[in-house]
Amino acid sequence: MIEPTVLHKALAHCITNRLTFAAFRTPGQPVQLWAQRTPDLETVEGTLLLELNQVFLVAPFDLDSEKVPFIRADVELMFPEIDPDITRLEECEGAPDKDLRIGEATSKAEFIHAVNAAKQACVSRTLGKAVLSRVMDVVLGPDQLPELFVQAIGASAETFVAMAHTPEHGLWMGASPERLVHEHLDHVRVDAIAATRPSDAIPERLSHWGAKELDEQEQVMCHVHSTFVRADLQNVVVRGPEVMQAGPVAHLRTVLEADLGETLLGDLILELHPTPAVCGSPTKAAQGFIAANEKHDRSLYAGFWGPWNAEGPTELFVNLRCLRYCAGKAQLFVGAGITAGSDAGMEWTETERKAETLLRLMVEEESEN
Repeated sequence: MIEPTVLHKALAHCITNRLTFAAFRTPGQPVQLWAQRTPDLETVEGTLLLELNQVFLVAPFDLDSEKVPFIRADVELMFPEIDPDITRLEECEGAPDKDLRIGEATSKAEFIHAVNAAKQACVSRTLGKAVLSRVMDVVLGPDQLPELFVQAIGASAETFVAMAHTPEHGLWMGASPERLVHEHLDHVRVDAIAATRPSDAIPERLSHWGAKELDEQEQVMCHVHSTFVRADLQNVVVRGPEVMQAGPVAHLRTVLEADLGETLLGDLILELHPTPAVCGSPTKAAQGFIAANEKHDRSLYAGFWGPWNAEGPTELFVNLRCLRYCAGKAQLFVGAGITAGSDAGMEWTETERKAETLLRLMVEEESEN
């Protein structure tokens, strides 16, 4: 049995008492835990994000730009510290989850049917791409969540690992390699990530990734670049694509950087979300297709989250490779990008590989207890 650390105890307190909180580790930084003294989640109009400082955004996939949710940092803890005072969490009041509906796991037949429908829509050019997700039931108790968070941090230094709870969304945990935006001193970086291959089957040359994968990646890159142009960002630089490892899978990534100029960061984020990497293209048509063909509510899956600092660096990540725990049930969320060149069976296998990121950690956690 692993001896609980101070971080374990802090997370366990937050989970048991249903506090509204966020614990997170951005790449290269220590773990931070921000908790609210009151449980109710606040929202802000997207154009007013600039007025907020040191809050944790928890934006759902279906985001109302006039109601961007955030968690306040009334109590701030950092790990490791010499002696973080986790008794401060006792200042915070929790609340039970609101009436959250947890749907059934997606069957293989349901997913393949949706993939074939998306493929046909792409062939007929109604869509350029659609990203379809599925949910998987997993056996996981609330007492396992703190160690799962710690395991995820140790598994990769390059991923954004976060755990957050609100009464409106339940408890979520994710380990995402996909940065939506990094901003510092009015300079922004966006990662355009798409296309998936097994880590043990990466082609030696980019041109050998295949037409389907290269098309996926280009759609995401073009979406980000055109958003930069429409927002009148300055000094745009495009680097890539390059291969990015993410556990059992690898992706193609193009990095785009620019200066904000007169553009507000909040406005840029609202224009970027949702990218073709998590939704598809054209955006409105893909959103409509997802709503008609996915039986589950995505909630925070494929939304974005992370620390927002109007007076300092801001780093937001797309919420991928994630699970939700509420009503005594845990579910994983995974997805795949569908184009005219997709194969339904291979897309199902791709989601299985993506799920391994968290499933492996669960197996490791069980073996060490």
